[in-house]
Amino acid sequence: MYRLAFVALALSILSGCVTPIPLNEQAPSVEYVTKDKVLIAVVDERKRVKKGKPKDFVGLAHASFGIPVDWHVKQVLATEKEDKERNLSEFLAHRVVTGLNNKGWASQAIALNSVPSAAEAKSLLSKDQANKLFVLLLNEWYFSINLNWVSSFNFDTDSNVYVYQYEQGKTLEKNFAGRDVIEEEAGDSPQNKVLQAYRDQLAEILSDKEVQAALTESN
Repeated sequence: MYRLAFVALALSILSGCVTPIPLNEQAPSVEYVTKDKVLIAVVDERKRVKKGKPKDFVGLAHASFGIPVDWHVKQVLATEKEDKERNLSEFLAHRVVTGLNNKGWASQAIALNSVPSAAEAKSLLSKDQANKLFVLLLNEWYFSINLNWVSSFNFDTDSNVYVYQYEQGKTLEKNFAGRDVIEEEAGDSPQNKVLQAYRDQLAEILSDKEVQAALTESN
């Protein structure tokens, strides 16, 4: 009973009276375009998920008395009706595709449970008549935030990027890891701060020079 009360309190603090930012402001933006059709996949291999957390788990909120409450996509980050049925991988892939297609790309989200081999990637590309496959492997993607006062909070990420071309196979494998300190001010919506941090991290990855080269290079 008490646990449910703390969950309800955390969610009410998260939502507050602030309107969630629209989907287009949650999506990463890049300053380049490829004419190739690109498949987008996010693969979840987070340790917490392997140990039993659900796939829509995103982090912890410390509410009253500092008691930690699990965050999930459907409870605190869903801004579209479909988000309530999405796990974290699907949530992120949808934002990536939205951002890229807003810039004139022809990208499409696909579901993968693991990083494919070169042969598997070629088969996927052939099936969907695409020329490139971008895979984001999540090793860590985690927030811990205190809802009792305005402060900064940490966003820890560790992800591998893989890019495949139809003829050449895997053309890039690169790791991105670090901790972003997210600053809050009075009146900020924790939900919006998280959504913006997701957007900025995805934009940083997609704007990396090696990633850009791999996604724009012709066969």
